[in-house]
Amino acid sequence: MALKINTEVKTFTFRDGQEITLKEPTLLQINAAHSKNKDDIEVIKSLLIDMTEGELDKDSINALPFGEFLRLSECVKGFVGIDLKD
Repeated sequence: MALKINTEVKTFTFRDGQEITLKEPTLLQINAAHSKNKDDIEVIKSLLIDMTEGELDKDSINALPFGEFLRLSECVKGFVGIDLKD
């Protein structure tokens, strides 16, 4: 019987009041994001797509104001410890 472990879930509220659910990424998702991308911003984008189960896509992430992206990246960092590089 396979082990079933519940993942942590966080709700992120955008400054306009919209909310999105972020699910804790699996080790497989983290590894995939790092293997496809070397840039931390692209890793975070990839993880956000996985963590929202596609509710956020690359186009919607790219259209975010930078401040909102930084706030979202802090949520990702809270799950996996990724830091944006200068």
